[in-house]
Amino acid sequence: MITLTEPGGSLVRPGFRTIVTVSALVGLAFGVVWVQVMTEISAPIRGGDWLAFVVAAVALVVCERTPASWIRFGPIGVVTPIWLFGFAMLLLGSPSITIGIAALAASLHAVRYDALPSDVVARVASTAFSLAAAGLVLTTLDPTDTPTRLADRSWAWAGAVALAGVSIVVLNAFTAALWLSARRRTSFVALLRHGLASRVTAEGALLSLAPVWVIALDLNPVLLPLLAITTILVLRSTRHAFERAHEARHDQLTGLLNRRAFISAVDDALESRPRRAVVMLMDLNGFKDVNDRLGHQMGDALLVAFADRLESARPDNSSVARLGGDEFAILVPDHDADLAGLAGRLHAELVAPLSLQGFPVTAGVSIGVSQAPEDGIASSSLIRAADIAMYKAKRTRAAFSLHADCVDLPQHGRANLLGDLSQALERHELHVNFQPQLHTHDGTVDAVEALVRWDHPEYGRIPPDEFIGLAEQTDLIRPITDMVLRSATQGLMAGGLTTRLAVNVAPRSLEDPMFTDRLFEILAETRFPPSQLELEITERALARNAERTRYTVGKLRAQGVRISIDDFGVGYSSYQTLRMLDVDRVKIDREFVQGLLTSDRDRKIVASLIGLAHELDLDVVAEGVESQMVWHALRELDCDVVQGYGIAVPMTYIELRTWLSDLAELHASSTARSSIA
Repeated sequence: MITLTEPGGSLVRPGFRTIVTVSALVGLAFGVVWVQVMTEISAPIRGGDWLAFVVAAVALVVCERTPASWIRFGPIGVVTPIWLFGFAMLLLGSPSITIGIAALAASLHAVRYDALPSDVVARVASTAFSLAAAGLVLTTLDPTDTPTRLADRSWAWAGAVALAGVSIVVLNAFTAALWLSARRRTSFVALLRHGLASRVTAEGALLSLAPVWVIALDLNPVLLPLLAITTILVLRSTRHAFERAHEARHDQLTGLLNRRAFISAVDDALESRPRRAVVMLMDLNGFKDVNDRLGHQMGDALLVAFADRLESARPDNSSVARLGGDEFAILVPDHDADLAGLAGRLHAELVAPLSLQGFPVTAGVSIGVSQAPEDGIASSSLIRAADIAMYKAKRTRAAFSLHADCVDLPQHGRANLLGDLSQALERHELHVNFQPQLHTHDGTVDAVEALVRWDHPEYGRIPPDEFIGLAEQTDLIRPITDMVLRSATQGLMAGGLTTRLAVNVAPRSLEDPMFTDRLFEILAETRFPPSQLELEITERALARNAERTRYTVGKLRAQGVRISIDDFGVGYSSYQTLRMLDVDRVKIDREFVQGLLTSDRDRKIVASLIGLAHELDLDVVAEGVESQMVWHALRELDCDVVQGYGIAVPMTYIELRTWLSDLAELHASSTARSSIA
């Protein structure tokens, strides 16, 4: 079940801490309001401007029901013009009546905001508490001045107004931080510290207009339209400023903290004493499959649902962030308990199935854990340590891994790989291997596929799945693709091999306007015929940018380059891909091929895919052929080409030449025996 959240991202699950906080706010507000009412009874307000009071009251109620006049920002909540007109009402007439009208308006606002009953009670109590305290300040410091006649106003009145406004700002920040700390199970001090400056700016801008409204009502109502325009401009500029500030610190898709805000939170935690904090990085293992098979819309829905699950499962007083892509993080300050138990409990809650638009989706999670000060005393050190631990968990298929368990051997993480990948090209650590593709009917070579490999000087052989995905997220995919094309075509031309060459191309490359120009420059440089080149693309390329992909593919095919759809059958729009793109062949994914001998359903799927492709005059390549029996089964189904470890493993260029020579001798001897027979 996906946990529902309110617009700010907080949980809608009230608990004991929430109930206690609401009760405390109600009790505090009741006490201060009672004192204010008794004070007003003993010293009634003289000379109030009740017509202006009514005008301010109507404006207050209308604005509380009008979302366009609200200022939403940060983790500290929503600011509305209730403080502008409520404060003006305090200056114009009865504080007790002001509190009653403002409480009613706050209730209407909470209902309009679709808030929970506990939120309604908390907002009403907070409003009443702040206004009652400000009213006490005004009646205590300025009991005799008439607030509705400009000539009678004194410096004492001005000081009382300023102090009352400050009390509203401070008390609002305090009550909002207290309430949200209970609702979101986060630190009260952190919320107060980050929210106070925002409250001072937003509410201070509104409160400063209240005395101006009072004076304008006193001088001449003709000034009100001009003042209304000024107020609207202040509201709009303040709202836009805080929206930009919020976007700078939060992920737009999930509403969680972004990388910048998370690093800042880690730095703040490490500045406290004692310097104890836990950082957990996690990665969704099945996210790419969801994106490829169900589309980016479902991928985004999975990220949002996982973010909600993570928010509900996180430890108390912790911070949650989305660092980018499918990578999330949790900061648990001042924690030195059982790390394995903490990570284990979190993992158990996160791997439960999610329901996305009726689809049951299970995404595996790999968690890496680091701890200060043992694994570092800086945010960069802790995040890097957690990243290393996370990658160990992914490689070993473990639920989680502690960085303390990674220190004995050299380990790499995402940050390390990105840093080293840019230098790998200069150091010639990346190289190309080749894997042959054979015709099913006679075993002759149809093509060889170029596969990039990375031999890291410290970490050894890095699997392509670990660094190709990282390269696609940066501009490094461009030089890597160029290197593979140049190295592979040079090798084949230098050895006089005329076989077709297949190369994988990332979706990001197809979106690059300069990709085709660089490709043909490389082919001209190495004198490799475009008709002998075959580019393998995935359905994900069409999902990312359909128009650009179609344009690039058309430009390539116009020059004779062949196009193949890789991993065909597992995407969310396989038939749509065939309809929209002109291609030459499809490669059936290994998941179907490996179940060919054991699953009648897989056999029927493979047969139908081969039949469909042939109806469209497309060749068919079957990936993942691990045995002669699978080869023969595919030949019976009229598959054109086979590829897999059962035929040949990826090999260097020298090994490829030897392998091709042995294959040619094998075919020659077989032909000779057939002639003799």
